[in-house]
Amino acid sequence: MIILKNLHKTYESKANKIEAVKDVTLNINKGEIYGIIGFSGAGKSTLVRCINFLEKPTNGQVVIDGKDLSTLSNKELREERKKIGMIFQHFNLMKSRTVFENIAYPLKGSSYSKEEIKNKVKDLLKLVELEDKADSYPSQLSGGQKQRVGIARALANDPKVLLCDEATSALDPQTTKSILKLLKEVNKKFGITIVIITHEMQVVKEICTRAAVMENGKVVEEGSIFKIFSEPKEKVTKNFIDSTSSLSNIYDLIENKSSVVDIKENEKILKLKYLENSTTEPIISIVSREFNVDTNIIFGNIEIIQESPLGGLVVIIRGEEAKINNVISYLQENNVEVEVIKDGRLSAKITA
Repeated sequence: MIILKNLHKTYESKANKIEAVKDVTLNINKGEIYGIIGFSGAGKSTLVRCINFLEKPTNGQVVIDGKDLSTLSNKELREERKKIGMIFQHFNLMKSRTVFENIAYPLKGSSYSKEEIKNKVKDLLKLVELEDKADSYPSQLSGGQKQRVGIARALANDPKVLLCDEATSALDPQTTKSILKLLKEVNKKFGITIVIITHEMQVVKEICTRAAVMENGKVVEEGSIFKIFSEPKEKVTKNFIDSTSSLSNIYDLIENKSSVVDIKENEKILKLKYLENSTTEPIISIVSREFNVDTNIIFGNIEIIQESPLGGLVVIIRGEEAKINNVISYLQENNVEVEVIKDGRLSAKITA
């Protein structure tokens, strides 16, 4: 549906040259919800503006539904853009127009009659659950309601593609959930291909099937959401994942010398990463019983991603060195990644 091939976008001035997007190649399937994630300055917003040619790429191709946008005339490009809806972080609603008028605006100059436009806007208001707000102005709406208007407006021209540029960044967590639920419904009902641009890993986890991670203008990692979360390869990806999990708090506790991590010589702190096939097994109970060690869970984070369980634990394990090493071997053999965060024996030597 969307093919980006060797895409570059460079901004030049007399003073400097900025490569905002560097050699990006992506294939986004028809009807999927695809995420593009990156920290501020990664180039993701520039990339999404290149997809609909609001920013003309310096080099490379953007092919949407078989049409190479770079080969189109200005008139043809305007027509093609009508099939690419876009919603924004700050809503971009016209303050002097009502909700009805904002949604109807993209249909200005279309072949629709006034009655057809009225019915279409009415249907869209029903879809986004704002039927009673048709005559309201943006200033009278909450942030979530404004974004619902933005979604309805983006759908007015029956787009094939919906681009969402940080669409939930200005919203609170509860409202974000409701907007993501609405986007899922839109995707399911109309089969629209949705591209989500965000710096929030939680958003990607909640709604996307696949994603690309950007850093310094490049795509550094791509794959299914489960693969990215279970086997992150790049440091930036790992940082994003840590931002959605309580497990990384263990490092702060150690740095701050919390009493929680003040372990004895016969103890170790382990960070366990459960993969799909192991999450449902009572592994902690098994190792405590089979290897005669004591375990104390400090943090736990198990969740469902793409209908598969994934997560981990941070535990303090107490016992003889040989038994703990046997536990680690057993865990690794049973599809659990193990990281020794702190070793009481080493700590005792350092203290001594």
